[in-house]
Amino acid sequence: MLKWLNNKKKDNKGFSLVELIIVVAIMAILVGLLAPQYIKYVEKSRKSADASNMDEMVKAVQVYAADGSNNIAVKTGETTIVGTISIGETVTVDGDAKTAFAAALDEFAPDYAKVKLKSKQWGANPTATITVDKEGGVKVSYEPEAFATFMDKKSK
Repeated sequence: MLKWLNNKKKDNKGFSLVELIIVVAIMAILVGLLAPQYIKYVEKSRKSADASNMDEMVKAVQVYAADGSNNIAVKTGETTIVGTISIGETVTVDGDAKTAFAAALDEFAPDYAKVKLKSKQWGANPTATITVDKEGGVKVSYEPEAFATFMDKKSK
């Protein structure tokens, strides 16, 4: 009886090579099917992060312009001030509005200077051109076209 148990124990070798190859082949097929979807998901997440960062900075200027106690520095006789915000770069603004735009971002989006571009799919650095009229109304246009289209879809 003891010999019979010892023989059975020696015959138990675990998985065969064919079984392991089949398992590896199945896993390779699953990875091949799921990897492209994962990459698309990650890129969509990066694009959404860029759009959200830009939206936060634009809303900071809009809130600042709407507040009557803040002076967005429209000179007498001028109807608009144009400023440009780019992700990952310093704020660039035409004329006297530079200080007001920087103050708006400092107050409502304090970490704006640390924002980095996440997606490389835009074709160019995303930029928001902000126009503020003398009543404090704000209009925004985005560049490049791919970013503008993404922002339009996001707002709907």
